[in-house]
Amino acid sequence: MTTTAATTTAAARPAAVSHRRGATLRTDTALILLTVTAGITDAISFLGLGGVFTANMTGNLVLVGMAATSDESWQEVLRGDVLRCTASFAGFALGMLAGFRLLRTRPAGSARVLGAGLALHAVFLAGWVATDAAPGTAAGAGLIAASATAMGVQTAAARGLDRAGITTTFVTGTLTSLISGLAQGDRRHAALRTAVLAALLVGASSAGCCWRTRRGRRRCRCWWRRRGRWRCAYGRVSRRNVRDEPGT
Repeated sequence: MTTTAATTTAAARPAAVSHRRGATLRTDTALILLTVTAGITDAISFLGLGGVFTANMTGNLVLVGMAATSDESWQEVLRGDVLRCTASFAGFALGMLAGFRLLRTRPAGSARVLGAGLALHAVFLAGWVATDAAPGTAAGAGLIAASATAMGVQTAAARGLDRAGITTTFVTGTLTSLISGLAQGDRRHAALRTAVLAALLVGASSAGCCWRTRRGRRRCRCWWRRRGRWRCAYGRVSRRNVRDEPGT
């Protein structure tokens, strides 16, 4: 019987290792996709909600500091940058608080926390559509708070995944960990951390491209060339020019 038990244990080890690798791959993929989402969210909030970040609170502190030394009156500063950054700070803190409490009451409940974040993104999208992507002061503050709360919830969920210290919403710590690990010869999480840094860039650049396309200042377009190859361009074009391109 001892031999049989040992054989069974040895046979189960490869399956357990494969399961752990699969779980790690799913976690890493989720972290990268969440970071892309954070890049998109921050770009949209900065471009469409008065130059405020809803995932990067450090940037908001800098913006408030610069606003305090601007030529605008204090009333304008309070109604502008201070109001927007306060809404973002409050939403982000509230989202993290709710997310961490949910994780405490439901261990390994990152999926539930992310579900709450998704619901908040849906609320933001509904408000964005309702205001035709041009919210006023009060509506804009509400949208900023909703977006920042979603990012706070996402930060808590990423911490719950507990993978290489990655938070997905801000990457200064990830960059620090990457360089620190490389300096000490520890490359265990170097690929994941590098992918997370790239994911934020991809998300922000994609959102920026879509924003400029929507505003009609720039347009991303692809058309089929006569020689049978795809040609993609990103530049200033008019509707007439787009219609005149082959294949459009």
